[in-house]
Amino acid sequence: MLMRLILASLVCYIWRERNARLHVDAPRTSLMVFRDIVSCIVSKVKCIRDMASLITNRRLHIMCVFYDDILNLI
Repeated sequence: MLMRLILASLVCYIWRERNARLHVDAPRTSLMVFRDIVSCIVSKVKCIRDMASLITNRRLHIMCVFYDDILNLI
């Protein structure tokens, strides 16, 4: 999954830079493009990690509620 994310970010940012150079005449340095790509990947990974922790916390919460209900029945 990470490799697909990296590939998608690379293609997107390189294509944007290509179009900017063809149509806007405002080329950026390769370092600037690289920093944009890295920051995009890092932010997406953080978002995925946060979503995973939310899902895990929700599952734990559901399990705790379920066990509390069972204990209340006994």
